[in-house]
Amino acid sequence: MNTHTLRRLSGLTLILAGPLCILGGVLHPVVDGHAHDVHALTTDHAVGSLALLAGEVLLLLGLPAVYGWLAPRLGVTGLVWFVLYVLGNMLNAVPHLVIMWFAGDHLAENHPDALSENDVILAAPAFEAEQIVTGIMFLVGLLLFGIALTRAAGLPRWIGAVAIVGAILPFVPLPVVEVVTGIQIETARAVAVMALGYLAWKSVAPRTVPTGDPVSAGRP
Repeated sequence: MNTHTLRRLSGLTLILAGPLCILGGVLHPVVDGHAHDVHALTTDHAVGSLALLAGEVLLLLGLPAVYGWLAPRLGVTGLVWFVLYVLGNMLNAVPHLVIMWFAGDHLAENHPDALSENDVILAAPAFEAEQIVTGIMFLVGLLLFGIALTRAAGLPRWIGAVAIVGAILPFVPLPVVEVVTGIQIETARAVAVMALGYLAWKSVAPRTVPTGDPVSAGRP
């Protein structure tokens, strides 16, 4: 596979990841201000949890190639955001969502004492600390992501501004309620990711022949 095809596929992957993250956020259960306690996890959250998990996995699959395309314009700040953001997603969102989708109902019904009172699912101190640290990594990475994008030549600055908003919104003390909280946490980030995916996808014409590609060279 040549780099142009990889970029198009990665861009399409990010375009698909955004709506799934928004859908998962909107459908995420919230009961009495809690999203991961016994009452929340015994609701019908399978579709929302799966959508969020699928969105995060697609994001992790698509982002490296898109970052590689953007890297020359993003500098050191871009590298830092990429590392923090990818590690934050991989170590925070993925284990959190895997436990929630595959074992949330079982834990809530059979082991309610194993659930954390701090909205991070498991009441293991090490897991709670890991979720807090990687959550901070995730948001700092997103903030640096936005800053790097606003400084990058040839990219629409509004994408970086939206990413910065996405990093700040989770700290706004709004009531924790269904739909609204999901929109607050997921939407701005998803829009920025989809926009980058679209730019990456659009940057390669469907019939572009990469220079020096021994397989494609010579074809009409």
